[in-house]
Amino acid sequence: MSVEEKKNRLKKLVGNEQFISGIYNYCDRWCERCTLRTRCLSFAMDPDLRTEDSPRTDPDNEAFWQGIHENFQLAFELLLESAEEWGIDLNALDDPVAEEMERRRERRVEKDPLQREAMAYAEEVGKWMEKHENALVEAGEGIEREIRMELPNHDPIPGALALHDAVEVVRWYQFFLYPRISRALMGLVEDDRDMMDDVLGTAKITLIAIERSLGAWQTLGQELQLQDDVLDIQIRLARIRKELENRVPGSLAFIRPGFDE
Repeated sequence: MSVEEKKNRLKKLVGNEQFISGIYNYCDRWCERCTLRTRCLSFAMDPDLRTEDSPRTDPDNEAFWQGIHENFQLAFELLLESAEEWGIDLNALDDPVAEEMERRRERRVEKDPLQREAMAYAEEVGKWMEKHENALVEAGEGIEREIRMELPNHDPIPGALALHDAVEVVRWYQFFLYPRISRALMGLVEDDRDMMDDVLGTAKITLIAIERSLGAWQTLGQELQLQDDVLDIQIRLARIRKELENRVPGSLAFIRPGFDE
């Protein structure tokens, strides 16, 4: 779907009461697992997200980044149209002082220990998966053998599903934490009361992702008998969770549109 087609589709969908306003702001972007996706305007705007194996959902695929580029282009074109409609000259809004302050805030967030911990976690996940690739393959092959053997009073399917799900969860949230923590920290640095809802909502979905990741690591450790090998990662995640809760107190009480209502 071209940017122009997306723009026309968006204009038709906006205002449809089927969609929950702002539901996509504080979700984990895992559309195929979301029970509310049919009420999400963002999901309706990108049909490619409907299939689990779509290249648009794979960060390693060029189509994923092309989709992000198209969405930014769409947002920019809509901004230009709205500015023209309201008689606003966007060029007149350029403020070198404000831009420099924004750059300073970005540098401050980049150096924040919590932000660095989130990036370190993503890198650690990649190294762990590479190190234990053979163990994962062997576990899968072992489960296949057990299924073929049809042993009495033994069902390997639940364990297989749990292991597969744990890997998917860890991988999905591997690079999810860093940008969400960055977004929450930027809101805190700006010290703007109007931004606090976004800070709270962003922190909440990040904490939810951390909890799900911790559970997935627990499953991986048990199913692969590698409890000691996942301990350091679990400790890092718990440390990130505690620090984020301290930085954004009350975030778990935030009511996200659709999900918590």
